Amino acid sequence: MDPVTPAGTTPKVAQPLTPAAERRLRDTAHQVESIFLTQMLKTMREASGKTSGPLTGTGQRVYQEMMDEHLGQTLAKGGGLGLADLLVRDVLRRQGVATKPSSPPANQPTGGAGGLP
Repeated sequence: MDPVTPAGTTPKVAQPLTPAAERRLRDTAHQVESIFLTQMLKTMREASGKTSGPLTGTGQRVYQEMMDEHLGQTLAKGGGLGLADLLVRDVLRRQGVATKPSSPPANQPTGGAGGLP
């Protein structure tokens, strides 16, 4: 029995995903990863405890929030933590859409000894 399919129901038949729907799903997953990274950066900055100095106040706080948001978006676009890929894979798996992996998992070596070809 499939762990996602409730008892007494028939499993879903895999439906192909249109390119536009896959693009929307990936964009949304990258936005979620961007929000996660932004929150992580903001929390790390707050945990550092540096709140005094010549550049403190409302303007500095707003600037740092904008910088954290931009850095989070940039990190997510550059591959981020891989959270977006995991989200996409999980959503597709739960929807019953079969996909081929675009790249091997991070914990699986690619090639010969030490990951070298």
